[in-house]
Amino acid sequence: MAIYYGSDGLRVENPSEGKLKEIFFETDASYWQQGSGDSSVEVDGCEESLLFFYDEPYGFFIMRHPDYLVPIDRNVEIETVAHDVGGEPMKIPTCSYVDRETAYKIVKEFVDTGKIPAFVEWVDLYDIEFDHDYS
Repeated sequence: MAIYYGSDGLRVENPSEGKLKEIFFETDASYWQQGSGDSSVEVDGCEESLLFFYDEPYGFFIMRHPDYLVPIDRNVEIETVAHDVGGEPMKIPTCSYVDRETAYKIVKEFVDTGKIPAFVEWVDLYDIEFDHDYS
């Protein structure tokens, strides 16, 4: 069983393909500024979950929890973006954002198979050089 937890408190067991498409293709930045500011997906039997949110104009940030592994695009100039998660700013490097289609494919494969997709390169968030100082 997969469970989707929305930033607005919504909990959906075994989210349908239609629900996943709605999340990734029909939500705008305002959806991700409400509630906790992030969403997640858990799959029974998996030690990891996926945490994600959307920032305009960068795209979706997806992180494997609890290991803080994120996608990386080594061809993007790194800037730092702040997104409120749980009322606190989380700093994100722009090289770790993916477009809507890629985000959908990552989460859909995880929901369908219970496995983390290998078609993106995953790295530890804190191995990326960016301003992640919270002071």
